[in-house]
Amino acid sequence: MNLAETISELFLAIFPITMVAGYYLRAWVRALSPGNYLQYVVPILVFTMSLWAGNVVSSNYVIDLVLYAVIYAVVSIATSLIATLPITRAVRATHAQANTQVGSDDGVNARFPMALLGVLIIGWLIGYFIRAPIPSGYIDTAIIIELLVLILVIGLDIGSSINRGFIMHGYLGVAIATSAMLGSAMGGLLLSYVLKLPLPASLGISMGMGWYSLAGPLLSIRFGPAIGTLAFLANFLREQLTYLVVPLMVMGGFRDASLISVGGATSMDDTLPVYRLYMGEAGGFTAFVSGFVITMVLPILLPYILTL
Repeated sequence: MNLAETISELFLAIFPITMVAGYYLRAWVRALSPGNYLQYVVPILVFTMSLWAGNVVSSNYVIDLVLYAVIYAVVSIATSLIATLPITRAVRATHAQANTQVGSDDGVNARFPMALLGVLIIGWLIGYFIRAPIPSGYIDTAIIIELLVLILVIGLDIGSSINRGFIMHGYLGVAIATSAMLGSAMGGLLLSYVLKLPLPASLGISMGMGWYSLAGPLLSIRFGPAIGTLAFLANFLREQLTYLVVPLMVMGGFRDASLISVGGATSMDDTLPVYRLYMGEAGGFTAFVSGFVITMVLPILLPYILTL
């Protein structure tokens, strides 16, 4: 069994267990606030991945990585939007009402993504210029340990937040999440053919759904640091483009709920304020449910896709 399959099985087994534990122990978990530890776990994971990438990726390849990242970000946004639009139009999403309040925006740290980009650059530069011989086994072990911690933290945090009420009333958010992932998969399939990347790698990049701290390390394990860095950058750009695309399209007169698909997994946290501001309370609630569904499904779905 190779390392990618091991990681996949770890996610499939441990993530659901931690969610169930978080749900039944939610009073204790909420007091512990495991989500607060992500600001420490994620930068360490990103630094390890970028250090590895800088150590083995040539400088000539950097331009290609950035170019490919832009292509994947733009195409995955476009295909998610195209796949979601018929569904939201069919259920008259622009007139949907929701009575459930979404949480406050106060916990959103807008500087965190930029800090991660800084960590990525620093790690890559250190790995590139020092060129210290790092045994691949040490890197693999470090990333596995860091991913296990990430699974534990995310699983407990999501499990403690599960509320049957907002899932039952968020049918539109579930539909948007499903169509957004299918649209991103279509983008990955298309780009695999155009850019000549392995299909599992292309699908993994496009179906990261803006969750760069998950997609980057997973693809690094399966396809090496170059593809992992590409996955990180592409999904980082997807999140950042959401801050630009959603306001511009709304101000341009396009107010359909399919815009929620642009943010992917980030619509439940980092980009949620954008949806609340430009699409109102109903749009904010739907965005939260969509992002929540993607966040629950992706840690199980993505490792499986990478082993195809």
